[in-house]
Amino acid sequence: MMWYSGRSNVNLIMTLLVLAFLLAVTANNPAAAEVNGQEPYKWTRPLPNKPCPGTSNTYCHWSSPVLARIDGDNFLDIVVATNNGHVVAIRHDNTLLWDRDVAPYFGMAPGTQEIHSSPAVADIDNDNLPEIVVGAGTTYGNVCTHGGVIVLDHNGNVQSGWPYLTVDESVPPAGCRDSVFATPALGDLDNDGDLEIAVGSFDKRIYVWNHNGSLVYQFPPDSFHLLRFPGWDDLVGRVADTIWSSPIMADVNGDGYLDVITGTDEGNYDARYGGNSGGWTCPFAAPPGIPPGYCGGSLYALDRFGNILPGFPRYIHETIQSTPAAADIDQDGNAEIFVGTGGFYYNNSPDRPTFGFRVFGFDGSGADLPGWSGGKVVGGVVPASPSIGDIAGDSQPEIVVAAMDKRLYAWHANGQPVAGFPMTPRDQFGNTLASFNVGASFVLGDYDGDNKMEIIFNQAWVVTIVDGNGQQLTTNNFPSDPRPLYFTDGTLLNTPAVGDIDNDGKLELVVSSSNLYTWDLNNSSNKADWPMFKQNAARTGAAPQPPRLETSPDGSLTVLHQDGSSSTGQGVLVVHNTGGAPFNWTATAAQGITLTPASGSTGPGQSATVTVRISIDNRPQGTYQVGSITVTALVGGQPAQNSPTTLPVTLIIGDITNIFLPLIQ
Repeated sequence: MMWYSGRSNVNLIMTLLVLAFLLAVTANNPAAAEVNGQEPYKWTRPLPNKPCPGTSNTYCHWSSPVLARIDGDNFLDIVVATNNGHVVAIRHDNTLLWDRDVAPYFGMAPGTQEIHSSPAVADIDNDNLPEIVVGAGTTYGNVCTHGGVIVLDHNGNVQSGWPYLTVDESVPPAGCRDSVFATPALGDLDNDGDLEIAVGSFDKRIYVWNHNGSLVYQFPPDSFHLLRFPGWDDLVGRVADTIWSSPIMADVNGDGYLDVITGTDEGNYDARYGGNSGGWTCPFAAPPGIPPGYCGGSLYALDRFGNILPGFPRYIHETIQSTPAAADIDQDGNAEIFVGTGGFYYNNSPDRPTFGFRVFGFDGSGADLPGWSGGKVVGGVVPASPSIGDIAGDSQPEIVVAAMDKRLYAWHANGQPVAGFPMTPRDQFGNTLASFNVGASFVLGDYDGDNKMEIIFNQAWVVTIVDGNGQQLTTNNFPSDPRPLYFTDGTLLNTPAVGDIDNDGKLELVVSSSNLYTWDLNNSSNKADWPMFKQNAARTGAAPQPPRLETSPDGSLTVLHQDGSSSTGQGVLVVHNTGGAPFNWTATAAQGITLTPASGSTGPGQSATVTVRISIDNRPQGTYQVGSITVTALVGGQPAQNSPTTLPVTLIIGDITNIFLPLIQ
């Protein structure tokens, strides 16, 4: 069952065609040189690079920069990866920290590796020092590189147990390990204090590793189709097709553990293949090399054990090469999922199907969100990744993405379009050259200091900024237009980043290609809801959960006391912070109830245990309502979600062993 492996080859060809067009435009455009009147750089730095296949241009960098503290000086540093296999760390002041060529660690000659995955940064081994994790391998079917994932320490040294090389499965040329185009996600799946690493590969596997390079038990998982076709051994430990989408990590089912969510090129099979097809059909002609009756793409959601969550995978009639984004948009404590599509069937089926002209919103059971039934229809396929943040200034999240019709779209959480969208962004000369392809996304930061997010993204060789009302803030009529111009010297295929790298209370803009560019955003605040590709340095792809107070028990507290045993009844109340930022909490109680401790500070995902003591006061056997406990959690003086929470307290005095032992058993 290897006949569908040719889909990845066509994807590579389409990628090359788009890239060749953009590079040709850059080479022939008079603006592809220093432009007077542009916004002045804070600083720039040349990066290691090599010519793109078939051209003298070097601007084929799909990897996006990441901002994170690397050297321990309390300033954000910049880590970038390049098209010739270098990972480079630069301080906020343009001082080089280190430059690591990873090719020799893959058994290759120096300068011959490629990195189009974006670096992820976090302390994965719980040693209070950050590590850098990145995928490697080519996107060109005629170039031999060895695909895999490598981990570097904060000094740029390769960690023990790495790199991990993928399998030479199906992507040419033969004898070369298949590439990892996707960007890893780093998160604590098992809540043990260290982080796991998740990523998908062209070898059709969804990997999750421990920090030491060992695979997490039951990863890579089997394809969902193995249940239907148990005799198809090529579905064991892999899905049925390549993976371009990058995984994200979020708790979507409310069990207190992160889940792994990723798009894949794996389609579904109609009834002619046997088993239960669930009514799946392929309503368009198969592309060359794809047998009829197999089509589409899928969104997988996996728990920490590699089990597919109920309701997943969600199959649609187009590949899902978009990287999902997650946020708790309805404030129920669980993250919702938003994702675009891909363009394989639209580009290659003779029927040119438009099922990929959609953006989807799903809950943790794979069901369509209210207002998102069947997906939001747009004017082109959507391989780019959505971003989530408050662009409308309504203190609520909006979902932002662009389609390959070159228009920018934005919706409120309920699926209604944001006023002013869709809109068509243009470069400095009024052209619409952006591809908005796989790996592209949209930064959301407070560019003009108005306490709401603006949309910041790469377009051809400039950075474009659009207000939350759909008005473009950067020039589209240079030099006659006085609006700002953030210009680079070549095609930009990735996602910029913003952050306060010099601790001046304002954002800086960071862009990488064959050079690294930084600008001061002098009118900005330091706020950014979605500051980089996949939202954060760990690349979890999830907006931070707002601080949320929960308690155990969550409705009322019952304290059981053995008659005659002591003068004080004792129980336990646990205060949980299920959000993404710390809060300060206090607990107060009715007279006769003592709480220890009665206050504290609790970080994201952490809990505090409160001992509850109740004075018996010579009460005889019986049940007593003794008052209540109120827990209040504050963040910056404002209540966290579910704050305050009040729990009635019941005291039961009796022969507890005889009454309650059967329940314990």
